[in-house]
Amino acid sequence: MKRWINSLVVAMALVVGLAAATAFAQEVNRSIVLKRDAKVGSQLLPKGEYAVKYVQGKDELVILQGKREVLTATYKVTKLDKAAANTSVVYSEEADGSFQLKRIEFKGKDSALVLENTVAKASGK
Repeated sequence: MKRWINSLVVAMALVVGLAAATAFAQEVNRSIVLKRDAKVGSQLLPKGEYAVKYVQGKDELVILQGKREVLTATYKVTKLDKAAANTSVVYSEEADGSFQLKRIEFKGKDSALVLENTVAKASGK
């Protein structure tokens, strides 16, 4: 009986641990608007509205146009001095005149997604 109770306690601890891990690694869905054509890695994103989907704690995000996945890319999180006043994207102009998407800031959040040195993969889903 004691062994059964110990097994039950261990099983309950595992269930609680998994539930906590799932709660901390929630999927985030946000919208962005690109006001100009921009590249993520070597992939071109035409100007327009996009959805950004990622899981906190992971290093990969998905950019969608409508329900269609356009690309996946790696990112890092950077802390901002203060919460972003608006959702915005930051570009850098490349030597060839194109624009590279470098950072995404979301309104009310004090961190941003940095896409520097990212390898983007076209997604056909």
